[in-house]
Amino acid sequence: MDANGNDNRDSRRKFLTHGATLLAAGAALPALPALAGHLRGSRAAEPAGLSTLSTVERRNVNGAYSTAVLGDLRAAINAMMALPPEDPRNWYRQAMIHVLDCPHGNAWFFPWHRGYLYWFECIARKLLMKPSFALPYWDWTSASDMPAAFFRGDLLDTRATGFIHDFPTFNDKFRGPMETFWSKLNNNQRNALNQRGMDTFEKFWSAVHIYFSRGTGRKFGPDNRGLTGDALEAVSLPILTNALAPSTFEEFGGSMVDQHNAMGGSPGMVESQPHNLVHEAIGGYMGDFMSAADPVFWLHHCNIDRLWDIWMERKGWHGQDGSAAWRNEPFLFFSDENGEAVNGITRDYVSSSELSFAFEASAPIPSAPARPGNAAWPAMIPCTLQSSDLKIDGAVTASVDPGLAACDAFRNNCQTALLIDMDRPDDQNNWRFTIEVKVDGGAPYTFKHCGRTGFFGTMGAMGPGRLHRGQLKVGIASGISNCLTEAGPGAHKFTVRVRAKSVGNSSSAAVLKVYKVTLVSV
Repeated sequence: MDANGNDNRDSRRKFLTHGATLLAAGAALPALPALAGHLRGSRAAEPAGLSTLSTVERRNVNGAYSTAVLGDLRAAINAMMALPPEDPRNWYRQAMIHVLDCPHGNAWFFPWHRGYLYWFECIARKLLMKPSFALPYWDWTSASDMPAAFFRGDLLDTRATGFIHDFPTFNDKFRGPMETFWSKLNNNQRNALNQRGMDTFEKFWSAVHIYFSRGTGRKFGPDNRGLTGDALEAVSLPILTNALAPSTFEEFGGSMVDQHNAMGGSPGMVESQPHNLVHEAIGGYMGDFMSAADPVFWLHHCNIDRLWDIWMERKGWHGQDGSAAWRNEPFLFFSDENGEAVNGITRDYVSSSELSFAFEASAPIPSAPARPGNAAWPAMIPCTLQSSDLKIDGAVTASVDPGLAACDAFRNNCQTALLIDMDRPDDQNNWRFTIEVKVDGGAPYTFKHCGRTGFFGTMGAMGPGRLHRGQLKVGIASGISNCLTEAGPGAHKFTVRVRAKSVGNSSSAAVLKVYKVTLVSV
C-alpha cells in the first residue's frame, strides 16, 4: 500500500522489500516455507495445487470481481456447514474459536485476527480444492451499504437454513463434540482459558448460551443495509485518517498487557471506533464474540486487516518487530486445513507478504502528520477530572492544558486522541459514548463534536461485575482543530466532555466510574 492507502503492485514490491530488509537484520519473521514448517510440522502430502505459495489477492467485495468472490465464499460456507460438528473446520466450530481465544483491547488484536483469517482461507482452499481462494473485504468507508448479496436467503444470509438461532438446537448439536474437544485440551490451552474466566467447560458453554440469548438476527435487512449514525461516522475518512496517524504500534494497535486474553489494555482507534461500532450496528451474531458465525464478520475483519497493512506500509517495519513478549505470544486454538491444531505465535502473523496475500486497491485514505519523536510537547497529557460518575444521559468532564507547542501542532493537523479509562458496563451493547471538546475561558466557546465509541465483546463467562475496567480511544483531531479555529492563535486550555446514551431497548440505571482521561498526541 502506498501513502494513500492503495495496494498497487509497486507498493507490494516495497512491502516485500521491507520484509526482506527486516529478515536480513535478524528479525524473527519466517518466510512462508519456514512458517509452514513451524506451524504444521510433518503431514501427509496435499492434493495437487493446494501447497502453491503464490500470492493471492483479497478483493473488494464491491469491485469488479464481486460475483466471483462471493460465490467462492458462499461455497466455502456450504462446505463448512456440511462438515460434522466433530470436525474443527465446521462453520460453528470455527466461530467458537473466536469465543475461546480472541484478543480485544490490547496489542494482539491485529495479529490474532490476521491468523484467524489466514487459517479460514486455508480451510476454504482445501474444502473447495481452489488454491486461489481469498476472502473479500468490505471497504465500508467507500461503500457503507452492506452488500445486497447478504440478504438473498442463501448462505451469505443468516436467515437461511443452516444457521442456528436458538440455543437448545445449538446445544443438542454441539455440546457433545465441544465437551470432547475440551477434554483433550493441553495445559497451556487450559491456562489461557483460565485467564478468560473459563476454567471449566460449563463456564465456556454458559458464555455461548449468553451470546445466543442476546439474539442472533441482524439489525440490518434487505431494505436497510446501510451504516447510519454512529457507525457511519466511525468509518468516515476523518476518523480513519486520525486512526492511521500513530507512529508507534502501541498507539495504533493497542497496548501490551500480560497476555492476549487479558482485556485491561488500551485499544487502538481502528478497534475502538470502526471495528466496535460496525459490529454493534449489524448486531445479531455480530454483536458479541459469536460474531464469526455471521459471514459478514470475515469481510469486516478482512478490511480491518487491510487497514493494518496500510499502516505498516506507511510507518515501516521497524514498529512491527516488537518486544519479545509480543512476538512470541502463543495463539493456541487455530486449526489448519486438515483440522489439526496449529502451534503459532504472533510473529507468524505479522507479514501479509510472508503469508502470501495482498489486497486489491480501494479508495485512498489521506495521510496526516503524527507527533515526531523529538516533539516539544508530551505524547500523553493527563486531564484533570471534574466529575467521574457516568450514567445514561449523563456526562463526565475533565480539563486539560496541552501548552502552546501542542496547540500549534494541532492547528497544523497533527493528530490526537482521547484515552478514557473507565468501568465497562455489563450491558455494554446498550451504551454509546460521545466525546466533545471546547476551549475554556474568554468568549462563550461551544463544545465541538469529536467522535463516538463503545465497547465490544462481553466475556459472558466472567459474569456481571467480573470485567470491571476497560479503555476506549477516540480520535479527536477534527474537534480540537475546530476549537482552535474558533479561539484563534496562542495556547488554550480545554474542557473535555464524555457523554453516555442508550442505544438499546431499555435505559440502564448503572453508574460507571471514569478513572482517568488522557489527551494523546499520536
